Amino acid sequence: MDKDRRLYARFALDFPDSPKIAPLSDAAFRALVEMTCHSRRMLDDGFIDERIASRKWRKKVIEELCSNDAVRPSLLRVDGGFQVHDFAEHQQTRADIEKKREAGRAGGQARAQAHAQASAEAPSKLTTETETETETTTPKGVARAPRRKAEAPIPDGWNPSQNHVAFAVEFGIDLGHEVAQFRAHAVANDRRQRDWDAAFRQWLGNAKKWAKSDRPGPSMPVAPRAADVRECAVHAGYPLPCPRCAEGGAPY
Repeated sequence: MDKDRRLYARFALDFPDSPKIAPLSDAAFRALVEMTCHSRRMLDDGFIDERIASRKWRKKVIEELCSNDAVRPSLLRVDGGFQVHDFAEHQQTRADIEKKREAGRAGGQARAQAHAQASAEAPSKLTTETETETETTTPKGVARAPRRKAEAPIPDGWNPSQNHVAFAVEFGIDLGHEVAQFRAHAVANDRRQRDWDAAFRQWLGNAKKWAKSDRPGPSMPVAPRAADVRECAVHAGYPLPCPRCAEGGAPY
């Protein structure tokens, strides 16, 4: 439900029973309430212009309000009109409202500045945080995007996990050799990773593929070794059967 932004006049619950209010006629009682509401709406701090008073209320009613108490009547004659007695003690004055409005403006400016400062600081805060990627939930239940873990060089104390060991054993990979190669590659290339265990799992997977590609294929004819080649006794450096001998018809 929207907030009611209308203006109000305040009257105590015992207002109708006050010694100087209770004897008033119905017309005078109504006139006093109407004068209070009119001044409250016009922000006149209880002042009623004489022209307004003479047009809206009968003279007899105004005289009754000006004489219902010898010391503190409900309505006082002033220059240019009438003044509701003790208006500022029971109702908000123009000064009260202006003060409240100024406080609201100051509070709004403070909130705007705080929001602008928070928006300006948000990017730098995100770049310096190194929390792991975890999904968070706001008090209203709206899921926020996970924060990404910052990349970092390989830690000095990093070692392969039991899962790495099991993988290497299963596929016949020399784990010690691969760890040394992995560390050397990371340091030499100044690599940065968010998860070094995951990076080594990928490294072992590549080692597995390389091991498969290094296996020998089907057997191929093997060229004879130099020690097994017999040279021609007549023509040095020519293997048997010697083509020179074949051309001249000489024996082998």
